[in-house]
Amino acid sequence: AGLATVSEQHMDLLLQLAQDRQQAVREEALRCLRTAKCSAPQLHLIESLLVQYPESADLIQAVIEPASISAGRPPVTDTKAWLAALDAIKGPADSENGRRIFNHGRVAQCAHCHRHSGRGNVVGPDLSRVGQRNDRVWLLQSILEPSQQMAPEFMPRTIVLKDGRAFTGIRLRSYTHETIRDTHGQNRTFHRDEIESIAESPISLMPAETVNILTNREIRDL
Repeated sequence: AGLATVSEQHMDLLLQLAQDRQQAVREEALRCLRTAKCSAPQLHLIESLLVQYPESADLIQAVIEPASISAGRPPVTDTKAWLAALDAIKGPADSENGRRIFNHGRVAQCAHCHRHSGRGNVVGPDLSRVGQRNDRVWLLQSILEPSQQMAPEFMPRTIVLKDGRAFTGIRLRSYTHETIRDTHGQNRTFHRDEIESIAESPISLMPAETVNILTNREIRDL
């Protein structure tokens, strides 16, 4: 998982790890390879793993044909159909796999904006206790349609300066100075005299297409 952001520099190692007998090791390597540019021989090697490791077929297929991830899925507005699809996955959910997906540097990237158990960033809400709500429907809806139920304090705003530069983030303070926290978790402060305009947005900073880069099993585990 730590190699995800530099995957193309370690292709030989990742291809070796993708053949590992341990499912967690094998699938983390496949997750890294999903975002890398693989050659035809490398893709052929990955495809050959389908026979040996059918339990990893969804992640293998995601490397070979990324478009297969979202093929045949219900619309994001049909939460009931999504729950049925996730419940139809064989085997129990794997929360440790979900933790790795949450913190993954290239695939889900949840930790770029959220924090869980002290790890991650603070752009969006801290999700350390989100499981205590015990509401799978609400949690799935939040992933499928992130702008549908957005708390006012996390509504993005775009500040355009008089020199033409624009910055978007979550409002922290507003008076003689405007302070926002950007998508990298950095606080930025601007004096009112520098600002040309400020616009609130009803669109969450959380990407709406997150589900399109995760397999159904990954969404289930997350």
